[in-house]
Amino acid sequence: MPSDDLSSIPDLQDKHRRVLAEELKIRTFRALVHADRRDIQRAMRNLRPRPTLEQIARWQDHARSGPTEATTDPSDWHPAASFAVVFMQRQTEGGGWERRLDVERTEVEPEQEGRNWPGWDCHEICAWMREQLGLPGSAQPGPEDATPRDAGPQAARAGEAVTTAARAARARRRAQLRIGKVTVIDPAASASAAAAAVAATATPARAAGPLRVEISVSGARRDQEIHAVARVLRKGGFGWNPQDPVVIRGTGAASFDLSRLPAGHHEVALIAWAPDGTAEPAVVQLPELTVPPSPAG
Repeated sequence: MPSDDLSSIPDLQDKHRRVLAEELKIRTFRALVHADRRDIQRAMRNLRPRPTLEQIARWQDHARSGPTEATTDPSDWHPAASFAVVFMQRQTEGGGWERRLDVERTEVEPEQEGRNWPGWDCHEICAWMREQLGLPGSAQPGPEDATPRDAGPQAARAGEAVTTAARAARARRRAQLRIGKVTVIDPAASASAAAAAVAATATPARAAGPLRVEISVSGARRDQEIHAVARVLRKGGFGWNPQDPVVIRGTGAASFDLSRLPAGHHEVALIAWAPDGTAEPAVVQLPELTVPPSPAG
């Protein structure tokens, strides 16, 4: 029997070895030792009984003591830890996005409770992962943050200034979207009224026919994908969109058909955002719009 034959591992049955080989390409002791046991358990989700994490750990322990491990090249890369990082987001009532990061260490037993942080800034998460490995929480400084150890006070102050400027530059990389001109167009109104921009302090608009709203969006990078939507707000509940979001590339304009608004008074918010989260969203709320009942007959 070959020394690296997985069939020599107790309790590792043919059905297990078949999944390891076909799903995960694991055919050797070394590959089994370096695999994430949760990945193995997920790959065997259709087996009955499904192996437990403890059972998979015993397989790996047996493989770790196999003869091939003694001849492993010590210069090879070996995993010290593995983490699962999930970028989470949900839409708020105002049409923006609330984001958080969920992190879990995956290769330890018993299973640890995951952690989460607000936003998508990875700095604190990286510090936490380093602490899990017994390293200092903060990462090593990059070239833009480094100051020579033997530098004098003047050089240290200069280094601090460079660091501050670098951090400010990183913060500025997240663009701020802006909604500029907003025009409410009523087909029954005059041309001059149709071209007038609606200010946030304007009086309520009374529509004599189907409404359309046009906006201009700026602040995005060239060719960056921006989504914009007109959202009808509801007091004490979720709003609704009269139409699907409009896609804009970089700086551009969008038009929204509000003909589906029922008769009554409505609060409408105009929202622009970057689906990839690289820009701060823009929100403008229109003055109350009043849609009269349709003429009888």
